[in-house]
Amino acid sequence: MGTNQTRKFIAGALLICMVLFSICLVSCKPGNDAEDTAQSESQLSSLEPLEQPDAETETTAEPRGPVAGIFFASDYQIQSGWDTPGEQLSGILQAVAKDQKQLDEMVLCGDYTNDGHLNNYQLSPEDSIREIKDIAASYYPNITPEQMIFVQGNHDKLTESIASSGLHEYDDYLIYVLNTQKEFPWKQGTTSGSLKKVQGASAEMKSCFDELIKQGETRPVFIVGHVPLHYTARTSSLHKTGDNLYASLIFDVVNEAGESLDIVYVFGHNHSKGWDCYMGGSSVYKAKGDRVLIPEFKKSDRWTNRFSEQTLAFTYLNAGYVGYYSNYGPGESGSAEADQIVDQTLTGTVCEIYADKLVLSRYDAEGLHPIGGNGAADPYQGGIDKDLIDGSYYSHKTDSPQTVSRKARKAPADESQ
Repeated sequence: MGTNQTRKFIAGALLICMVLFSICLVSCKPGNDAEDTAQSESQLSSLEPLEQPDAETETTAEPRGPVAGIFFASDYQIQSGWDTPGEQLSGILQAVAKDQKQLDEMVLCGDYTNDGHLNNYQLSPEDSIREIKDIAASYYPNITPEQMIFVQGNHDKLTESIASSGLHEYDDYLIYVLNTQKEFPWKQGTTSGSLKKVQGASAEMKSCFDELIKQGETRPVFIVGHVPLHYTARTSSLHKTGDNLYASLIFDVVNEAGESLDIVYVFGHNHSKGWDCYMGGSSVYKAKGDRVLIPEFKKSDRWTNRFSEQTLAFTYLNAGYVGYYSNYGPGESGSAEADQIVDQTLTGTVCEIYADKLVLSRYDAEGLHPIGGNGAADPYQGGIDKDLIDGSYYSHKTDSPQTVSRKARKAPADESQ
């Protein structure tokens, strides 16, 4: 190799070495590993994450199904010519179970016995209550005796199985019991001491509801009693007993509380002689915002032909009768046509409690039944109330189920700041 070629070779080799050395310096530049790692993580965190299902949200979200279910019925009484109330209750519960309804509680709104010559708390309900428990267990064995409420009716002694009056608390709902003997009797105008009892019950209820409202209670409240609040011929001079004459004392408290609490009032009692014909017969249902007739009274009244029209701030319905329902007393109509005037079907009612709503469904032995019936004049004794209650107040048929929206939950003050 010549001198010039040798020089060129050496110069080329040196150039290659310099390039390789520069590359090595860049790639091997010393630095702080922690800082580099933090910088890399910072860069990664600034990237938009891919949309993926939130597994934790899916598992902790509120359940879509009901959190609880309650079955209501009333007037477990025998009438000649009808199936026994045990057979009726069994058929209704079978239909409810077939529809795969969840039940956690049963409430019976009074009158577990029947005798044409005895009433006013003279009969023991214990045999019927044992039968009811056995029938319930055959369809819903999960419902324990602690999950059953038996309200006192006007035919029932105040025995050990009758629920205590006042508030009963459960995880997802509250039940307020109005027993007949102590709080809200029947034949109020003609039974001594009734006004004082109803005044006391009204004051206790207001105190309880005021406290619930103060505490920010969000659970629905079910008021369960035997005697209804609305006006009928049974309250009037046409019947002369003053039945539920003082109902306004209870209604006013409930309606005021209904502006803040989710309240459902459930009753029984009017299953004979068609007292509730104008309200729908055996199927009575009134939603919040509907109008209802409430008796007006003076202290000297024994009955009243006066009533006021009120707008409901709560849901109002009968439990559903599992004993007889007739539009008149035996042999008092003489008209087969009268049998078809209003709904006489024996039923029970299911309330499903959701986080944001209540769903109310009435059942007979065949399945779903209208929760409210068409109104008509009472055919008892030739239309006992047709000149008393105007046809404009007659109810219209309402199908099952009915949904009642629950009030929005309000966060406590310390959580909202």
